[in-house]
Amino acid sequence: MKIRKKANMTRSLPKLPFQNKGHFITQKNEEEEELDFSFELSPETTKSTKKEFYRFHKTIERIQEQNQFYNRNDNLMSSLSSPQIPPGSFGLFNRQKNDVLQLNHMKYGDKYMVILAKGLQKQNDIKEFHLNDNRMTQMSSSEIIRSTRGAYKLSLSKNKIGSGCLEIGNSLVSRDCKIQLLNLEDNKLKESLIIEILERIADNRSLKILNLSKNNISNNCCTALCNMIYNNEDIQELYLHFNRLNGNGAIMIFNSLQKSNLKVLDLSQNSIGIGLDWSNSFNQMVSTNKELIHFDLSFNRISYKITLNIAEGLKKNKTIIGFHYTGNSGYVDTKGFLIPIETAEMEQSQHQIAQRIQGCQYIKQKRLRSYRDSNIKDCCWICEGWRQVDFQWNPQDSGPANDPMFLHLSYLNYDDLYMGKIEQGLRVQRMVPPGLCYYFFTNDDIQCVAQDQLHKRWPLPLNKVRILDKKVDVKLNQLNYINVQGTQIIDKYYMPMINVQPRQEDLIYIPDVIENKSIWSFPISLFKDWKKDTEEMLDKCFSNDWNLSRITKLVKDENDRNACYEFLRQNYQQIKDTYKHFACLSPIGDVWAISSLINLQLLSQIKLTEMNEKGIIKQQDMELKYLATISGTEKGNFRKPERGMVRFQFLEMWIRIAEDKYIRNGIAKSFEEALKWLWEDHLKEEFNKYNSQTFRDSRYWNEQCDLCMKHYKTILDSVYIRYSVKKVKPGQKPFMSLQELQDMCSHIGLNQLDTYGPNTSLFAFNKAMMTQIDEVNSDRIFQMSFVEFLEAFARIAEDIDSRSIGLHLKIEQLIWRCYNLFSDIYAQPNQSYFQDEWDQINKQQSDEDIDNYY
Repeated sequence: MKIRKKANMTRSLPKLPFQNKGHFITQKNEEEEELDFSFELSPETTKSTKKEFYRFHKTIERIQEQNQFYNRNDNLMSSLSSPQIPPGSFGLFNRQKNDVLQLNHMKYGDKYMVILAKGLQKQNDIKEFHLNDNRMTQMSSSEIIRSTRGAYKLSLSKNKIGSGCLEIGNSLVSRDCKIQLLNLEDNKLKESLIIEILERIADNRSLKILNLSKNNISNNCCTALCNMIYNNEDIQELYLHFNRLNGNGAIMIFNSLQKSNLKVLDLSQNSIGIGLDWSNSFNQMVSTNKELIHFDLSFNRISYKITLNIAEGLKKNKTIIGFHYTGNSGYVDTKGFLIPIETAEMEQSQHQIAQRIQGCQYIKQKRLRSYRDSNIKDCCWICEGWRQVDFQWNPQDSGPANDPMFLHLSYLNYDDLYMGKIEQGLRVQRMVPPGLCYYFFTNDDIQCVAQDQLHKRWPLPLNKVRILDKKVDVKLNQLNYINVQGTQIIDKYYMPMINVQPRQEDLIYIPDVIENKSIWSFPISLFKDWKKDTEEMLDKCFSNDWNLSRITKLVKDENDRNACYEFLRQNYQQIKDTYKHFACLSPIGDVWAISSLINLQLLSQIKLTEMNEKGIIKQQDMELKYLATISGTEKGNFRKPERGMVRFQFLEMWIRIAEDKYIRNGIAKSFEEALKWLWEDHLKEEFNKYNSQTFRDSRYWNEQCDLCMKHYKTILDSVYIRYSVKKVKPGQKPFMSLQELQDMCSHIGLNQLDTYGPNTSLFAFNKAMMTQIDEVNSDRIFQMSFVEFLEAFARIAEDIDSRSIGLHLKIEQLIWRCYNLFSDIYAQPNQSYFQDEWDQINKQQSDEDIDNYY
C-alpha cells in the first residue's frame, strides 16, 4: 500500500522545466552563456525525476529531525514536503560562495519564491542575491525583498515585481540598509513606482550602482531622476539603457550632471536625438564635470548637427576615458575624439551585437584586426582593454637619431606620428588595442626599425604610407612588433591606471621656414667640426717635428740653423701633405710611415737620381741617408717603426740630402742655401701636387654635398656606429680604425669594382684625418671621428666613380650601396634626393647617344 500511494503521487506530478539527467536546479556560473533549459519531459528524464522524488521523500523525515536537533531553519523543508509543490533545489545549503545566492535563469514562479522567502528568514549570512530571469511577480516579490535585509547586492532583472519595488524603497530609507547594487532591469515598472524609488534613493547613502534599464522610463521621471543625481553623492553607476528618454529629458539630465559624482552613465538606445537641441547642456556638463569616466550614448538617433557641436565640447574634456557613440552620426577614434559623419551607415544587426558597458570592467571581446587597420571606429579604451605602451627610440641602442623622427603604428594605418625633438627625448605614449601591433620609424626621411626592440620578417609591401604631406611606398624586410594583452585600466575605486589622457592632440612637426634663404656657409654644415690647418696649428706641428728630429745636431751654426728653421716652416704645409700622401702607400700595420722602397720611388719622381749641372746622388747614398734618418728609433714605441720613416724624420731627411748634394759638392756654403737649391730644383713643383685641401675646397665643401649627407645622415650614422667598435676601449669615445673602413668597403662590394684599388681606402682614411700636433706619442692619427669619416666616404665615392658628375651624386650612389648592410633595418629609397638632376643627366646622355648614332 505504501508503494501504491507513492505511485499515485507521481502521476499527479505536473510538467516542469528540468535540467539534463534529472538534476533539478543547479547554480549557474557567472561566465556561462544564458541557455534555455525548458523542454518537454522525455521518458529518460521522467524516470530520473521519479528516482529523485522518491529519494527526497524517503529522507525528509530524517532531515527534519536533524534540523530540529541542530536547531536549523526547518521552514523550507516543511514547505517542500507539501505534496502540492514538486521538490527543487535552491542552493541554500550547498553554495559555492557562502555569502552568494545564485538563482538566475531558473524561471521560478511565485510559489517557489514564497518558499524561498521562508527559507531565507534565518539565512543571515547571504549578502548577494541574484534572482534574475525568473517568473516572480508582485505577489512574491515583497516576501523575497523583506527576506533580503542586510544584502549588499540585490539583482532582480527580468522579473515582474511591480509594486514589490515599494518594499525595496522601504529598505532603501532604512538606517540598516546596506544595498550597494540594485538591479531592476526589464521589470516593466510603472513610472509612478520609478519616481517613488528614485525619491527614496535620493536620500540613500549606501547605494553605489543602480540599473533601471528597459523600464519604459520617459521624461515624466526626469525630475525625480535629476533630483536623485544631484542630491545623491554616493551613487557611482547609473544604467538607463533602452528607455524612452528624448532630448527634453537629456537637457535636464546633463544639467544635473554638472555637479555629480557619477562615474558611469548608460543612456544607450533611448531617443535623446529627438526633441530639443541639448548640445549646449552637454558641452557645459563635460567642461565642468571631472568625475564621469564611462559614458554611453549609443543608438540615440543623434543628428550630424548635434554631433558636430558636442564633438567640439568633448575635446576639452580629459576625464571621460570611455565614450560610446555607435549608431549615431559619428564615431569615436583611437584617441577618444568624436568624429562627426553626415550619414551614419549602420547594419540592422548592430543593435543586437552592440556590447553594453559593464561599469569600468574590461570586456573580453575580439575586434577584427589586420596587419594594417585603415580606420578603427567606435573605440573604447575601457571595454576593449587597451593598454598604455611607451614607444621610444634610444639613440644608443635603437640606432642613430636625426630630426624629424616619426613613429608609424599598424592600427593607425601607419600614418606618421611625430616623436618630438631629439634633445627632449624620443618617446611617445599611446593607448594600443589588444592584439599584435606592428610599427616602424621614419628617421630623417628614412624608414627603419629599432634594433633593440622585437622585430620579425615582413614580406608584404606597405604602399602609400603617409609621411608629412606625401604618400610613400615603404619596402622594409622587417617590422617591429608588440603583442598587446587586454587589461583593466580603471581600478575598483574608479581611478585610472594610465597616464595617457583621452583626446590629446599629437605633436605636429613644423619644418623650419626660412623666408630669406641664407647663403650656405661652412659653419652651418656637417663639416663644421673639421679643424682646418691654421698658422697656429702648423707652427705647433712644425715645432714638435723640429724638436723630435736631429736637425739641431746636423746644423751646427746657430744662425744657419735658425735660417733653416724659417725656410722649412714656410714650406711645411707642402712637406706635411707630401709625407701624408706617400705614407698612404705603405703603412706598417696601422702606422703611417714611408718605407725604403716608397722613399726611392719619391726620390725618383723628383729626379734626384738624374744627372744635372749640380751633380748627382747615387742610389746607394740615398739609401744610406734613409737609414741614417730612421736609425736610433726609440724602441717600444710602435708609432715609430724601425723600418719606416715618420713625419718628423721625413723633415730631417731633406737636410741630410741637401748637405750631401749641395754642400759637399761645394755648390752651397750653408744648409739654408742647400735647402733652397734642393727646393727649387726638385721639391717645389712635385710637393705642390699633394695638397689635401684642394679636394675639400673644389669638390667636397659645398652645399650639394652637405645637403646629401644631411639627408642620408641616419644611414651614415648607422654605418659609422657599426664600424667603430673593434679597437674602442670601455668608456672611450667610438672611433673607426683603418681595418674597419676597409671592412666596410668590402662588405658593400667595392672590392668587386674595377675602379676600387687596394690603396683607395688607405688614401681616403689618411687624407681625411685632421692634422695632429704629435703623431709619435698619440693614437689620434689611427682613430677616425665621424666628421673625418664623412670626408673619407666622399673621397672613396670620388675615386670609384670616374664620371664627370657632381660629387654629391657620387656620394648618394655610394650611400645607396650601404643600404645592403641594413636591409633588415632601413627601407631602400624609392627615388634619389636629386632626382631632377639625375633626370637631366639621363636626358643629356640620351641626346648624346642619338647624336653619336647619326
